[in-house]
Amino acid sequence: MNHDTIITRLTALQADGLACVACGADYLCVRIPHVPVGRSVTGSQVFACVGCCPDDVQRTAGGGLR
Repeated sequence: MNHDTIITRLTALQADGLACVACGADYLCVRIPHVPVGRSVTGSQVFACVGCCPDDVQRTAGGGLR
């Protein structure tokens, strides 16, 4: 996945990079390895848990990738 990809339809935590864009894991509450997968519409870097597949991110975003 291109790290410049814009991911839309995110919760506030996901859009701020504080939660997984695929499964919604709250990184403030759980310690899980995560990797950058793109940016929110505000330009913040967003992340997915290491076990979350980029294809799952696209489905979860409702096709909201640009």
